[in-house]
Amino acid sequence: MSGFLILITIAIISTLLYGQVPEQFIPIMNKAAIAAPTLLLVIHVVSIFKKSAPTSPEPQPVEEPAPEEPSAAVSLSQEANSDAAVVQFLARLQEKGRLLDFLMDDIAAYDNESVGAAARIVHQGCCEVLDESFTIETVHAGAEMETITLADNYDSAAYRLSGKVPESAPFEGNVLHRGWKTTRVNLPKLVLTADNINSARSIIAPAEVEIS
Repeated sequence: MSGFLILITIAIISTLLYGQVPEQFIPIMNKAAIAAPTLLLVIHVVSIFKKSAPTSPEPQPVEEPAPEEPSAAVSLSQEANSDAAVVQFLARLQEKGRLLDFLMDDIAAYDNESVGAAARIVHQGCCEVLDESFTIETVHAGAEMETITLADNYDSAAYRLSGKVPESAPFEGNVLHRGWKTTRVNLPKLVLTADNINSARSIIAPAEVEIS
């Protein structure tokens, strides 16, 4: 388009300058000589603005974020798992050693012989569960009532001081109890689902019903 207008403009100006134009066409040729360059200028300015105008970027597909599990639900799930693990370990102590039957009963109504016989069953069953789940050792390897000295950097979680404790080390005293620790934990892995989570964290031993 612009090239065509340039040629027209050159032709008009050449005709006016060098050609013989009838007088009745001279005003028309003068107007054309002005109009053609003006239109050419307008087209050129418009093309410049089109080039400088920012082009809108193509819309990019927006990926929807994966739905996040609410933090409250995650926290509840962790709490439920912890509760269930404790309850099911207690259930093992009840199953093997009848621990809750012994502890929840009023033993004042029984004589010492009956209590001793029941305690033997509890002791045997609970020891079996502990042996399956833990390796239990004494904290202090020595004997009870022996004298020991604890330095300033002693493990306060492993040794508990009592009596007339001085403000600073060394701490010297007699071992009243050797303490207990575990070097292995082997609790059963629970398979929890939405259907059994409530019972797993609440039922220690089911009620037993004999059908006749």
